[in-house]
Amino acid sequence: MAGHRHLSAGSARVRLLNDGICPPEVNMARDLALLEAFERGETPATLRVYQWASPAVTYGVNQQLPPRLVEGCERLGIPMFRRPTGGKAVLHGHDLTLALVWQPARVRLYPRQVYLQLAPALMEAFRHVGVPAAQGDAAAPDPRSLDDGGDCFATPAIADIVHAETGIKLMGCALLVRGAKVLMQASIPLRLPEAPVEALFGHAHPVPPPLELETLVQALYQSLADYLAHNGS
Repeated sequence: MAGHRHLSAGSARVRLLNDGICPPEVNMARDLALLEAFERGETPATLRVYQWASPAVTYGVNQQLPPRLVEGCERLGIPMFRRPTGGKAVLHGHDLTLALVWQPARVRLYPRQVYLQLAPALMEAFRHVGVPAAQGDAAAPDPRSLDDGGDCFATPAIADIVHAETGIKLMGCALLVRGAKVLMQASIPLRLPEAPVEALFGHAHPVPPPLELETLVQALYQSLADYLAHNGS
């Protein structure tokens, strides 16, 4: 259900903005507007969660796109949108997508440091819904490389969360660190995509574990609120 909620956790006040199902063309612009409003001091730290009305692909701000992916999206009528964050291409439409804006307690952290601080809260959220989780351990993929088909979910990088037993990537994450403020964008597959993944990336995606949407949203909200109470604002 779409709506707003606030949770006071220690000194942090975190807003949950549940936007429900949105048209693809609004989502990246809305995430960037959320960061800009936070930078101006108009909103508190916010977790925005949403889904997609139809399939779409977002890709990292510095990514070089493989011709296969571009041609496949054009052929299938799947729109593509550049993210303000880094990382590689994500196929949406079957996932829960997150945007989190906050200011870490230690200002001007490098992205890797931000990931290392945030990962325990994300893993705890998955554990709360019965999925054993771990942090990815692969090096961040080169945004110019085409070897992985341009696919975010091909590499379980240190920025990502994986199933602790199977190694399946549960959550792909990307950051924009701008001054002291941070935007994280992340995708959690809820089911297999309807769009033909192999036609876009050259390989299939594994079946994600079953996740109940509302329970997952609440677990993410509570874990991130607890994290921000001690590590941000």
